This record gives sequence, C-alpha cells and structure tokens, in this order.
Amino acid sequence: MLNEEQLDAVRTRETPILILAGPGTGKTETIAYRISELIREGEDPEKILAITFTNRASQAMRDRVLSLTGKRLSWIRTIHGTCAQMLRGHIHKLGYNTAFNIASMEQSNKILKDCIREIGLNEAQLDVTELAGTIAQIKSQADAAERLVSESHPFSEIFNAYQVKMKSLGCIDFNDLIYLCLKLLKEDLNTLAEVRDQWRHIIIDEFQDSDPAQYQLISHLGRERGIAVVGDDDQSIYSFRSSTPEVIALFVADFSPKIITLKKSYRLPRILLEAACSLIRNNLKRFEKELICAQEADGHLEIRGFGSEAEEGDFVAKEILSLQAKGVPSEEIAILGRRHAPLAIIEASLKKMNIPCRKMGDRSFYDLREVRDIMGLITAVALPENSPAMERIFKLAPGITVRTIDLLEDIAERNEVSLYRAAELAVENQYLQGEACQRLKEVLTRLDRLRPKMEQLCISDLMRAAAKEFDYFSHLQKISRGASEYEKRLGRLKDLAQMADQFELTSGPSLTNFINEMAISAIQGGTLKEKGGIRLITLHGAKGLEFRAVFLVGAFQGNIPHVKGNLEEERRLMYVGATRAKERLYITHARYIQNEVRQRSYFVDEMGRIGKGLPVSSK
Repeated sequence: MLNEEQLDAVRTRETPILILAGPGTGKTETIAYRISELIREGEDPEKILAITFTNRASQAMRDRVLSLTGKRLSWIRTIHGTCAQMLRGHIHKLGYNTAFNIASMEQSNKILKDCIREIGLNEAQLDVTELAGTIAQIKSQADAAERLVSESHPFSEIFNAYQVKMKSLGCIDFNDLIYLCLKLLKEDLNTLAEVRDQWRHIIIDEFQDSDPAQYQLISHLGRERGIAVVGDDDQSIYSFRSSTPEVIALFVADFSPKIITLKKSYRLPRILLEAACSLIRNNLKRFEKELICAQEADGHLEIRGFGSEAEEGDFVAKEILSLQAKGVPSEEIAILGRRHAPLAIIEASLKKMNIPCRKMGDRSFYDLREVRDIMGLITAVALPENSPAMERIFKLAPGITVRTIDLLEDIAERNEVSLYRAAELAVENQYLQGEACQRLKEVLTRLDRLRPKMEQLCISDLMRAAAKEFDYFSHLQKISRGASEYEKRLGRLKDLAQMADQFELTSGPSLTNFINEMAISAIQGGTLKEKGGIRLITLHGAKGLEFRAVFLVGAFQGNIPHVKGNLEEERRLMYVGATRAKERLYITHARYIQNEVRQRSYFVDEMGRIGKGLPVSSK
C-alpha cells in the first residue's frame, strides 16, 4: 500500500512535480506506480520516458514496472542510454556516422594523445589525464562553447582537434552523448520538436545527480510535457562529475512545480534515522525534509575509536565474524570508506582472518576479452559502419594479418570511409591478392549471412549464431590456459547471454539499444554478477545500495570531512554512508595515522546532538 504522499505523487497530473525523496522513502515504488497508473489510464507505454543515472537503477525500474503492468517499457533508460538512442537517429545532422562507436576511456585517451602529437605539442609536458578531465568538465556545462573560449591556449586547439579526429574515426566519447545531444537540440528546432513529440510524460530519477548540461537537456525535453523529477539534495555527492544540488532549485524556478515530500523512511530504524537527520540538518543550503521512521525496530549505532588503523581493522574483522555467526550473510555486510587507502588496511585484517571480501571497482565484467569479442561480433552485424567493431572482427579472423588491417585503415583514411567499406573496396578493386583477399571475403560473407538473423533471432541467440559463424569457441580454446580457464570464459559468455535475455524481457528486442547500454556500462564500470564476500566500497560508490550491517571506517578529521572537500558536500557524503544501513551501523576511527594524532570527525558528534540514547562507545 502506498502512503498519502506517495499516492499524491502517483496521481498528480496537469502540472510539473518535484518529488523530494529521502533515503528509504520508497521512491522507486512511487515512480513505478506512477508509470503503472499512466498506463492504466490509457497512455501508450512508448510515450513514457523514465530516465535514471545508472544501469542498475534502470534495470530495477524496468523489472518493477513489468511486474506491475506486464508491459515492457523500452524508454526506461539511463540518461546516457537515452541520448545514445536519440543520436543514432539524428547525429548525421551534425555530420557524424549514425553507426558511431562509443569509445572507451582507453580509446579516447589514445586519440587525445595522437591529437597532441599531430598539433606539434610536447606530450611529455602535458598531463593527458588532466586534459581529458577538463574536456569532460567543459562538455558537462550548459554553456560549453563560452567555457571553451575562456580556456587558456593551447587547450581550445586541442579540444577542437580531438573532436574533429573522433568524428573522422566514427567515434564519440562518453561525455559526447550529452554534449552532442544538447548541441543538436539547441541548434535544430525541428529536431527538438521531433524528439519532444516522442513522449508525453517524462520522469527523472535521482535528479540531484544531474550536471548543468544534463539539466539543460532535461529542461528542453520536459517543456509542455507531463514532467516529474525525483531527487534528494541531501544525497548530491558527485561535484567531481560536475553534478550539483542546485539543479533542484533551478527546476523549481523554471517549472514552478508542485512539491511533494516523501516523509516516511521504510529502510532506516529509529536510531539510525535520528542520527542521520541530526547530521544533515547542519547543512544550510537544503530543502527542509522531516523524515518519519516507519520501522518499529530501534536499530544499532556503535561508535568506536582505536589507537591504530590496524586495531580498527581487527575490530571490524572480529565483529564481522560475530555477525556471520548470528546469521547475517556476507553479502549483507559492507565496509565503507572515504578513500581507498583506509579500505586497503581493513582488507588486510579481513584476509588475516580468512574472511572473503571483494572491492567495488574490481575488473569490470564488460572489459573481459571474451565479452568484448562477442559484443564486437554483434555490433559488426548490426552496425557494420562501426570501425572499431570491424577492427576487432578482423583481428579475430584467422589469416587476416596486421599488414592487411593496416592496408584497410589506409584505404579508409584515403577515401574517408569506414573500415567495412574499405574492406569492400579492397575486394572490389583487388587491392589484395591470394589468401589475404580470400580471408577478407570470408569475413564479409559471414557478416552478410548473419545480418538477416537480426530480425529472426533474440539477441542471445544472435550471439550464439555469430560465435558459431566465426568459429569463436575454437578461438576461445586457443587463448585459454587449460580446460578450467576455458570453462570460466564460457560461463561469462552465458552470463552475457542471460543479461541480453533480461534486457529483452524488460526493454524489448532492440539490438542497438542493447549495444548502446553495454558500451555505456563498460565505461561506467561494474559487474554483471556480484561475487560473494564482504564488500569494500568507497562512500561515493555506495550510493543506491543498502545492507543489513555497515561499517563506516576512517571517520577522522581530514578524511571525512576531507581536507580539500566542500564542507556541505562532505556532510552529505557522510549522510549517504550512514543511510546505507538497514539494521546496524558501526562508525570507527583510529587516533594515530602515520605517526600523527587525528581527531574523530566532528560529523560523528553532530549525529548525536538530537537523537536520544544513542549507544556510543569509545575506546
């Protein structure tokens, strides 16, 4: 049953709405029911756009809507996935190939380095990582062109050369998904009208995670539509990605929405809710929200101080063993830290006591060789003009040498065509002879045989057909060191097939949508299946997750709040960490760090000012 505020958010029509949703207040359920109610009223599901900021959130939303309505909504997407699909249909208006490749960070950094050399600058005197970060920052601004003009020489020359080279290679980077989409909508009013007409209702989740460019995009799409944004300025923690809680105030100013506050927190027990609210009230620039505990349980908050980080780690490890003995599963326990360094010390204590653990940010599933190979195969089938996918296929095909690929790249560059078209030209004009020509013909023939199957097969079956057509499993055996590794690689491909099935079940049978989402996931990181063990996560990486027991470690001055951080955002970060716990929260700190005395974070003291009877212990 929905509560009064949730029902109001579900049923309000004819006006923009802002839903302020604190931790555990049931925002996903509210959004899902709003979509369900719109469909029940007769709205076409294809006319509803629901935007999230992570793949995990969009999948959870699709699953919930499917369970409520029995309908697959193809437009429950991440904001980057939504833009990727819009660009597939309209990017040619900016002179780009519609089969564009969404370049990985590794690919885009390599292209950036090439540009620096081609301009004649000394690469050794420039920080490529810093340059890439500045490019991303500029693309996240609402006035990117103005911001670019204000940059010192030679940055604007590098930026423009990078954009031109990416375009010539048929590539865009992750930040271009928003940047180019916004550019298109600003510069072409006909395209804006066409895109707007696709949807009558727009719902934005985690709105506080928007950067200025994303807000501008949402604002363009949401005019004269039923628009609902859901967010919590108290959980805005990504300023390093240019996100800002100010977008909520901008939305209020621009759209004059009805504001609905979800007050009941179903996740947090009383003690934890009181402590978290006591902390966040110290921020001055925020929308006021009085959260009410909907749980009967009191919960457990324990604050501990130790002499050293090693002692802190040993306490965490021993307490975890105690929790496990009481029946709390490893997957329901998390250790959160402001930075990676304190987590590494805790990890050492866990390993010393033989407690399995895993770090968020371990090698991404999407970066695995076999996953990239199969995605390259189906991308080459669906989007043959995607040159990086074709290059991957040529490298997989037996008999196609590095020399052949170099020749094809020369043909492509000379004729300003894709690698696929270069291969066709090489065969038609007999630029290759003998076995090299024959092998190239075989690749093109295999792709031609697979293309009709896009309409006949589901995505996972197309993967299997492509693997069989290119004899990929023989290749997999050759690159595997023994039967065990081969079986492990096969298992990952089964996981990929299951992921495709799940995507089709909840999103519909769009191969290009799946390719877009996979490319975006590869950049954002993450794994398809969570490994077992205690989770070690940075506070930034913990947002959106919840656990029965949470250990928030390294709670000392200079770490949280961080010495270089914005005080209000650091407080929001502590608030996000504290509100991940459903039952028990432990906050720990060490007094001596690298031979220096450190004081406990005053955020901990702020958590105890209002709540009564907090079981705070110190050692």
